[in-house]
Amino acid sequence: MALAVVVVVVGSAAWWGPLALRPFSFFAVRKVELLGVRYLAPESVVAALGLRRDASVWDRLGVLSDRVRSLQGVVEVDVSRRLPGTLRVRIREEEPVALASGEAGLVPVGASGRPLPYDLVRRSVDVPVVERAGRALVGALEVVRTADPAFFGAVSAARNGPAGSVELELDGGGTVRLAMPVDPAVVMSVAAVQRDLAARSQPWRELDGRFAGWVVVRKAKGEGSS
Repeated sequence: MALAVVVVVVGSAAWWGPLALRPFSFFAVRKVELLGVRYLAPESVVAALGLRRDASVWDRLGVLSDRVRSLQGVVEVDVSRRLPGTLRVRIREEEPVALASGEAGLVPVGASGRPLPYDLVRRSVDVPVVERAGRALVGALEVVRTADPAFFGAVSAARNGPAGSVELELDGGGTVRLAMPVDPAVVMSVAAVQRDLAARSQPWRELDGRFAGWVVVRKAKGEGSS
């Protein structure tokens, strides 16, 4: 009988342990560590936790995670404790893929097409500028970003092109045309051609990746065509 009582007590420790330790001031939350926060304002993340004055590291972490997850721009969150008095909040933010016109100027937009609450004064966002953040256009930009981040970093602006295509303007000039839905393999092929032309100092005005298996290079005016 005594052995059975010991087994029950030990087995339920995961449940009653936090309840028993929560009242002790030794485990009061004194510090919040934020990991992965690049664009969101740190104070907004801490505020989202909704910590009470008597908050303990033994409070339910799932509740805290849900509160932070409700912030727009948060994709994943994990809250853990580091004894005796620290909460560690690890976040994965939604990456901006474009800057679109908003009521107060340019607004970062994610691949979902929704505006993101990132302060451009606090943290610069180097992504293409678009006139309208349509779902298809920002989705195409997300494919480009994922397929070749370096090439995506050279895109200064994007817009919808004719016949279901997307047009990308690169830093320093030059237009890239891609068919939608954008194929990652085509993005990598176009990027490889662009780098090869740059390495050979060959001027061009347009790279057209809308043709299966081909990247058409249209040279700068006065340079002929190919």
